[in-house]
Amino acid sequence: MDEKDYEILLELYETKNITKVAHKLFLSQPALTKRLIRMEAELNCNLLVRSKKGVIFTPIGETIISYIKTIYKTTVEMKNHVNINKGFIGGTLNLGCSVNFSHYRLPGVLKAYTQLYPMVNINITTDQSKNLYKMLMNDEIPIAIVRGDFKWDEGKNLLFKEPMLVVCNEENKDKPLDSYPYINRSTDAGLSLELHKWLEENNLPGNTSKICLDNLICCMQMVRNGIGWCILPQICLDEFEGHTEKLCFKDGTPLERNTYVLYKNSYYELPQVQLFIKHLTDS
Repeated sequence: MDEKDYEILLELYETKNITKVAHKLFLSQPALTKRLIRMEAELNCNLLVRSKKGVIFTPIGETIISYIKTIYKTTVEMKNHVNINKGFIGGTLNLGCSVNFSHYRLPGVLKAYTQLYPMVNINITTDQSKNLYKMLMNDEIPIAIVRGDFKWDEGKNLLFKEPMLVVCNEENKDKPLDSYPYINRSTDAGLSLELHKWLEENNLPGNTSKICLDNLICCMQMVRNGIGWCILPQICLDEFEGHTEKLCFKDGTPLERNTYVLYKNSYYELPQVQLFIKHLTDS
């Protein structure tokens, strides 16, 4: 068994889903299945069985997970130690990234980074910023790109500020906002408070109907089809062809959204991490 085998078993133990693990680790399902068969032959035992709800680890499979976690962690630490001391830019970059940054900005950042450092293995977890923050606090990930403001006492770099904008299609741009539906979306508590403050200052949306969604892309499609207006961050509007308007509070303070990279100080010692964060901040 090798490092990839350990990674496969650990991911399967967490997700219980072969399709998801194959996608995350850039393997075909047949290739992943072959590796599982080879592992079981090497250990001369069944490690897991398939069910309608996913894979289930056998009792012996359950017992070896703690050993695999230790071996995998030690192997990664050993490789990182070697890379630090020989100046080679390789090893592993474990990264948590907000859903919106992953969709709109991360592909461009990774394209340039991987061209410069092709020997770095990159593992990415995408989730809502509040969940990534919890994972960072619980040592489940060592670095996270989050949107919004979080209390963090270790490495913290502001990547950019972006305006929040009222968005509607061209057909609706001259309509008063209280004359057609407001499309609201779920977001973190900090931004929700800011949006609520702006809406109250402008006597909205209490005197207009409201549509609530949990997905930014769905909001965009609603706006494009003229169903209502929305407040969205600049990050998602590069290709939007409708009407936009930056927002300010009554005192003139702009309504903005911050994006940070947060990281463990010990993790920053790794050269691939230093270079990635430098690449992020310089982009």
